[in-house]
Amino acid sequence: MTRSLKTGVARAALGALACATLLVGPALAQGAATSGTATPGTPSQDAGTQGAPVVLDEVVLPLGPVTLKAPKIELRGTALSRDEARAILDAAGPAPWRTRLDKLSAREIVIPVLRVEQPAGGRVQVAVYHDVVARDVAAGRIGTLEAGGATLTVEGPGPDAAGAYGRLSAREVDLPGLARLFTESGGPDAAPIRVYGGVTAEDIALTGPDGAAFRIARIDARDLTGRPTTIPWGDSVRSLAEGAGKAEGPERSRLSGLAADLLDGISVGGLEISGITVAAPGGGPKQGPIQASLARLTYGTEDGAGQVKAEGLAVDAPAGRVALKGLTLSGLSLKPVLEGLRRAAAGPIDQAELRRYAPALGRVTLENLDVDLPAQASAQDPLTMSGPLRFAVRSAALAMSDPRDGVPTASRLAFDGFTCAVPPGTAAPVLADLAGLGYTALDLSGTVDARWDEAAREVTLRDVTLTGKDMGTARITGTIGGIGKEVFDPEPMVSSLALLGASAKSLALTLENGGLFQRFVDQQAKAQSLKPEELQREYGTAAMLGIPAVLGNSPSAKALGQAVSRFVVKPGRLSVSAAAKDPAGLGLMDFSTAPSPGKIFDRLTVKATAE
Repeated sequence: MTRSLKTGVARAALGALACATLLVGPALAQGAATSGTATPGTPSQDAGTQGAPVVLDEVVLPLGPVTLKAPKIELRGTALSRDEARAILDAAGPAPWRTRLDKLSAREIVIPVLRVEQPAGGRVQVAVYHDVVARDVAAGRIGTLEAGGATLTVEGPGPDAAGAYGRLSAREVDLPGLARLFTESGGPDAAPIRVYGGVTAEDIALTGPDGAAFRIARIDARDLTGRPTTIPWGDSVRSLAEGAGKAEGPERSRLSGLAADLLDGISVGGLEISGITVAAPGGGPKQGPIQASLARLTYGTEDGAGQVKAEGLAVDAPAGRVALKGLTLSGLSLKPVLEGLRRAAAGPIDQAELRRYAPALGRVTLENLDVDLPAQASAQDPLTMSGPLRFAVRSAALAMSDPRDGVPTASRLAFDGFTCAVPPGTAAPVLADLAGLGYTALDLSGTVDARWDEAAREVTLRDVTLTGKDMGTARITGTIGGIGKEVFDPEPMVSSLALLGASAKSLALTLENGGLFQRFVDQQAKAQSLKPEELQREYGTAAMLGIPAVLGNSPSAKALGQAVSRFVVKPGRLSVSAAAKDPAGLGLMDFSTAPSPGKIFDRLTVKATAE
């Protein structure tokens, strides 16, 4: 997406507040606050007692790099005189902005046309709002703020970009509060200020210079609150805008601290964006257009953490098609990001440390994912084509907790209904083998549940299960020792060396036949011109005699051979468990220096049963 499109999306979300900013004045961006205590404003009088409308002409307000221009502003139902109204909006006025805005009261404030200009890369981005009306303004607090719509253009030499959006509205806008945030200092203990109760933007349409079109049917945001920061918002925003992509050394550290304070001081109660569509033309003669849509995107809080939901995603491109019914990100937190920015304010961050400061994420869930990829030519041999690939996932969930240096130490992945076709004659690995066994489709479900115990220096595989329809189930549990905190060190050399100290303490395997083994036996029996029962007896005898011979002919080895033999002859359920006799487990050196498999087997307690 082009820069102009990104800027347009941000404006669509905040357009109504831009209209309100005209009433606040230039100090909101320039940080020109004057110290002193605000005096209470004069309450709005009844409309019937007010005089004629107050009209201000050719109002121009420079907000740092942004300039707002209004050919006409009309205040209706106000006790203010023209000079008093002009003084409130005077950029050079001596009184603090909060004090002046407390005096702003009117039944309506009408701005027929509002032009917002912002330089960008040698050009000027222009947004023109029309039919702006603020109603029920009392002591600087606006009951409702509306605009009939806006147009977006980029003026100056270069490629064209344009856009428009429909009705904009905001509720319960606190102009003195906004002035405090932009012009007055605060700190971590400052009380938060509710800037607005809600903002709505409708029918957003943006077009980039490359012909890409971006549309949003509606944006709704509610309950924006802000906390005055050590450096006023206006100064912080201006410094961050001026230093973007340029600052180095101490200046970059300073900007990191400003960004951390600003982000920490902003809170949004909820956000919903609906009806998102993107259409982009192909980038070359062999590339077709790209179409994408998202029915709904929401942000809110749940149990004190952020939650993002995406519904109805569809992407259609030359590289393939993707459809997703739902995606949810839960347990979102920017706390690590803020810690990273503050750490950067103290000095440069090593690249290996960056993962510590990634946003925290507790759970990811998806519903009904469908991916369809067409045949692709090989980069090495354009005449060689890979077959088309289509797969789907009915549902999946990944839960993560207890992060260590940015890496979760407890996680559980569960998926259901990973499906794909098994085309006859396919040459793809695994699928070709399944096709040979007579499968026409693959349907898998599974679970991976693991947790690290810092005190015990162990990783427990609580459940690793894979189930295939008409195939069977494999389940593994186990314990790996020698896993200390060094394994999670951001430095790859440290973590790699720490893994060398890992040891196997226990492992349990359960196999349940659901049809896969029998198909394999039938295939092999046919190839050898034998009956399946005859081949199973041969395999059973080989297991009964061969396994003990390889593992040293101990009683445990013979019991294992007998259990495998019974499973082969009459496939049902096979359970095998092994635990190291040494409480410390068996390490890599134990396996690499053992003269034979039997010597390793003798150091294990093995149990095996077949049902």
